[in-house]
Amino acid sequence: MTSTVVEQLIVPIRRSVTRVFNYSRNVKGLKTHLEELSDAKTRVLHSVDEARNRSEDIEDDVGKWLASVNVITEEATRVFGDEDKANKRCFMGLFPNVTTRYKVSTKIESIAEEAVKISVRGKFDRVSYRPSRRGIEDRSHKHYEAFESRGPVLDEILEALKDDDVDLVGVYGMPGVGKTTLVKKVAGQVKAGKIFDVVVLAVVSQTPNLRKIQGEIADGPGLKLDAETDSGRADFLYERLKREPKVLVILDDIWERLELDDVGIPSGSDHRGCKILMTSRDRNVLSRGMVTKKVFWLQVLPENEAWNLFKKMAGDVVKYPDLQLVAVEVAKRCAGLPILIVTVARALKDGDLSEWKDALERLKRFDKDEMDSQVYSALELSYDSLKGEEIRSAFLLCQQYRVVER
Repeated sequence: MTSTVVEQLIVPIRRSVTRVFNYSRNVKGLKTHLEELSDAKTRVLHSVDEARNRSEDIEDDVGKWLASVNVITEEATRVFGDEDKANKRCFMGLFPNVTTRYKVSTKIESIAEEAVKISVRGKFDRVSYRPSRRGIEDRSHKHYEAFESRGPVLDEILEALKDDDVDLVGVYGMPGVGKTTLVKKVAGQVKAGKIFDVVVLAVVSQTPNLRKIQGEIADGPGLKLDAETDSGRADFLYERLKREPKVLVILDDIWERLELDDVGIPSGSDHRGCKILMTSRDRNVLSRGMVTKKVFWLQVLPENEAWNLFKKMAGDVVKYPDLQLVAVEVAKRCAGLPILIVTVARALKDGDLSEWKDALERLKRFDKDEMDSQVYSALELSYDSLKGEEIRSAFLLCQQYRVVER
């Protein structure tokens, strides 16, 4: 009993005395811990800067750790400011001020212990992550028009993509009929339904740029292509896509056969989980050139859907009795092509009757019996007389129809 009481009295006294006599050692130890913590902070900040240059987001615990380093450093700075008090001596300068030295030494020990804990927590395997990217559909087609006539084609494409025996699926149709819009809608649905883990889209075009196609595919899952050669980039892309269990690669606007191996896209027996969805103006490009197993024809809008879309884009002006008949004829001359319907309707939205009639006359230039005459005449809207950059751009785009269809 007596020994226990003595021990309870002596231990606190010994601890206090030790803190006083170890004051200088504690100060030196804390400074060492702070230097190590500062070096660790610098290394983490370097990693953070590199991650931000890659447009990556910083992990929450990294931000909290950096904040805790700043807090403990500020606390230590304040305590070191009390060193002068701790070094003051009493009894005619013969002895140190024990009370002050004890208080400062106690604070230093506490801060040093916390600094060690913070240092241990600062060993990160990674400081950042790639932010989830907006879906292909969300990026440009959140205002997708759900036409009833497109429903069956959309459903058939989705079913084909779910078929384990089908790896290549194609959609063909006239320029401006809405192929790109449709496949982007497909992309949104398969992602929402978790049918595919990764969905990427690349535009091939009439003059394919292999590096651009590879880059657009790599952007989907956030890959970085460091290889200098096209073949090196293709090898990396190929191996990386093979790691994904379910991948959908959308190749938009194909004009001729594209060698998938040259791009770096695994297909067939190389990767059963990788499906390729393609669009083209020419059915033969898909069925013969790309040997596509499932090919779907996207037709122009039926008259009722075309008129409803035209009214929506043109606004209340088409309700005016003196304009309505002209508006109906103009809508028909847009040949059921969404891109033309939207562009022409918007361009004439604020126009008066004379402008509408002038546009109709220009749309009537071609013989109705001529093949695709409705399309051609729609393209002949006057570049000079129509207002706005939008309609001017559409006119230039639409000139391509005549070249393609001839």
